[in-house]
Amino acid sequence: MKDSLKHHPFLSVLKCVFVVLLGLVRLQAQEASTTEDSTFYREDQIYFGASFMILESNQERFKPQGLSRHIQLGFVRDFPLSKSGRVATGVGLGMGFERYTTNLIPSGMDFYTLPELNTDPTDPLFISVKSLELPLILRWRSSSPSDFAFWRVYGGVTLQWNYRIRAKQNSEAVPLSDEIDILGATANLSFGFNTWNFYVAYRLTPFFDSKGGSLPALPIQITPLKIGLIFYLL
Repeated sequence: MKDSLKHHPFLSVLKCVFVVLLGLVRLQAQEASTTEDSTFYREDQIYFGASFMILESNQERFKPQGLSRHIQLGFVRDFPLSKSGRVATGVGLGMGFERYTTNLIPSGMDFYTLPELNTDPTDPLFISVKSLELPLILRWRSSSPSDFAFWRVYGGVTLQWNYRIRAKQNSEAVPLSDEIDILGATANLSFGFNTWNFYVAYRLTPFFDSKGGSLPALPIQITPLKIGLIFYLL
């Protein structure tokens, strides 16, 4: 158990997070020790986003059974890195809601099977995930203290704690053990003008953990690619 945690991909991402947070603390200390500048400003923002998910898998027989989607909302605290305020980092806190539609077939504890190729579709297995999210963002924008409509490019990593995971098939709950990893990380990029922005994200860590979400002799993984819109409100 200890060895599996030691090599968990989430921990590598977490180490990078600590480095970023230490840099932000140092930046805040420097900011507090300097005099206030008339050009200094922050872009603290509330965000809301909606995306559909393209599901990729290492199994040829895996097929999405409809539209998978992701909804996110939260708040980002801005930490300017330049005197002009156009380059900054952001640390946020929010919630995410994901719904996966798959052709996975529950087959005993910790295992799934997949339909044979060229067979009729089975009833979809819906997997719903609620997450606490921690966005860490490097931000560029063409804003100024008096201009609130501007171009932006934001990119970074979002850490996720999946605190509630449910599955359903034929309107009946499907029991889950530890198949889905409760920790995750997603790389994301958003760009646009003013409130409306395009959003793209790709999962960096496995969806299923090392012992769950497997065919009896063959591990299966699902990797979602999220494409949608994200709205930033001052």
